[in-house]
Amino acid sequence: MTAVVFGSAAGAQSVCSGEVVFQCATDAPEAVREQITVCLADGRFEMVRHQLATGEKRYDVPLSADAALTHYSYGWLDDETIKVELGFWDEPYAMPRILHMALSWDEEEDEQRLDLPSEAWLQTADWQLPIEQELCLPQTVYADLAAMEMGFADRGPVGLFFSGDEIVPTPETVGRARVHSDTTLPVYQWSRPNAATPVWWQLNDGDDVEVLAVQGDFRAVAIPTGVGECVIRPEEMGHPYTGPCATGWVDQRFLEMIQ
Repeated sequence: MTAVVFGSAAGAQSVCSGEVVFQCATDAPEAVREQITVCLADGRFEMVRHQLATGEKRYDVPLSADAALTHYSYGWLDDETIKVELGFWDEPYAMPRILHMALSWDEEEDEQRLDLPSEAWLQTADWQLPIEQELCLPQTVYADLAAMEMGFADRGPVGLFFSGDEIVPTPETVGRARVHSDTTLPVYQWSRPNAATPVWWQLNDGDDVEVLAVQGDFRAVAIPTGVGECVIRPEEMGHPYTGPCATGWVDQRFLEMIQ
């Protein structure tokens, strides 16, 4: 097998269940080059990787993402380029993998421009640590954003990302806290995390965060992803938090309330 040069949706090779929404070949020597494929079925994304030369799959279990909760961002990078980020949780390694796409786009036709190169790369989380990136070959990048966005039809308010629990701030629970931890502090998706619970963000010693709610030993905190601040206004008290910040849960033993 050789690298696929995608010219249309029909050119994408389906190696996972559901509809192919993204595909590329990795920028590696041909003997070890891999194909990354993302499929969508029933509100879940699935990522598989296989070697183009042998067909051998890299992941024993495909990476998956719940479209209702996973990390996702979309916007114009410039007048001719759309930037998309889609998060997958790598359960065996307890680590997120973020798929980045910078797609040459025809705004008038609302479709990817296949006559111009598009970029894509897969990276580990940016937690103020060195980032491992794997690049795709530009001429092999294919993305069907219209099909991809169908997976987000039932996506709730931004305040649920990256938390799967509804969060209701009250005067008794809202405040500002400072992180005190010798290591990075994971921000969990659920208020009762276990070893397989996704961690979409981490905090560092000395970070200040806005606290929204308390459940058992965990506090819900607001994560300023792409916004300036996460301060809760008085009129937001007593109502489910909907944003503009994402939310998650941290062990309150490592938080000191300072306000």
